Amino acid sequence: MNEFGTKAYSKIVRWFSRFFVAFLFGAFLAILAYLLRRWDDLDIIRVYVYFFFFILYVNIEFRTFRGPDEAAYADFIWVRYLLTYSWWFLIVGSLLEHALTLRTVPTLSIIGIVLSLAGIVLGYSARRAIQGELSPRVDTWANMRIVEKGPYAVIRHPSYAANMLLVIGMPLILSSLVCLVFSAILIVLFLRRLLWEEQVLIERLPEYAEYVQRTDRLIPRVW
Repeated sequence: MNEFGTKAYSKIVRWFSRFFVAFLFGAFLAILAYLLRRWDDLDIIRVYVYFFFFILYVNIEFRTFRGPDEAAYADFIWVRYLLTYSWWFLIVGSLLEHALTLRTVPTLSIIGIVLSLAGIVLGYSARRAIQGELSPRVDTWANMRIVEKGPYAVIRHPSYAANMLLVIGMPLILSSLVCLVFSAILIVLFLRRLLWEEQVLIERLPEYAEYVQRTDRLIPRVW
């Protein structure tokens, strides 16, 4: 176990995380206040569409199946924190960039809406498939089983695919091109996490190796 998995380091990370969450929440409120001041200048329809997709995403994440044995993931706790912070920088940053630039590129907005909608549909489909097969709380790996319904019959990580569609699509809704940097960071982190999770699943669930042979990771017939 590396230093990220030690209790001492985890405590430091938790305190740092709380500080950063408070900072992000304050920044979020400050940006909302700024948006309200410039409300008449904003493209209100796009802002509402953006928040609509954000609320749907939060709903999916809140009900996402987490799986058993969080200790198995202790070595990579830093990935989880980086994902959380990068998501909030993307969400808040996209709003701020829109307010500062007032950039409007209709084609990009349409592409963003299509990608975000595809992400939401895929995310809800993945959640529904999991909930239909596993209870909300699976405490042991002995009670864990592989789900092959819905999108899981084709790709192994539909939730990650949904998230990747959203992190690209949502900033495009507001034509926030600079914030695509955070999208790229998030995609790299998602890929790192899903590859590591596959290693854990193969170690804990022998039948997962067979499932790997029958499916692709993210893109059918590609990868």
